[in-house]
Amino acid sequence: MHPESMKHRASLWDGEVGTSGHITDVHWEGDITQAELIDVADRITSDWQTIELELDREHPRVGEVFRLRKFLPDYAKVVSDTHKEHAEAELAGQFVWVHCCKNIDDQNGELVDVSGYSYRQAFQTVMFYTEFTSFDDIAAQCDDNFGHGEWSEYELYLDDDLPTPVASYG
Repeated sequence: MHPESMKHRASLWDGEVGTSGHITDVHWEGDITQAELIDVADRITSDWQTIELELDREHPRVGEVFRLRKFLPDYAKVVSDTHKEHAEAELAGQFVWVHCCKNIDDQNGELVDVSGYSYRQAFQTVMFYTEFTSFDDIAAQCDDNFGHGEWSEYELYLDDDLPTPVASYG
């Protein structure tokens, strides 16, 4: 069968596949990119959370499970600008310890994200100390210290919040 005549289907769900409400199915012929499929889903409803793809029986990858999950914005973007500005004003000029970490998807991970997926955190072994100016500045410094895209999130600690060291070297 020619790839352009293959008929595919995507099911839109308002949560996880099989454990939430099925919204509708979308059918199309030929290839479609993830961005195009997400655009179609968004035009149907903003309530979708997961898209499950089912390929035509003649497709060479038929039977494989393909799912797209709606990207959930990070906390800094969810918080209103007023709250962010207030938090930045409270921290401005204070010295903070910054601890960057990377979240690694792991079904046996000890942590669960907002979507219910298990993950573990791999912490960098180096923390850095800086004067707080803004959240964007801290993110840029994490990029400088650990590499762009090499960290998932960071934690800030005021100097007073850190425990007394049990040992030191140097």
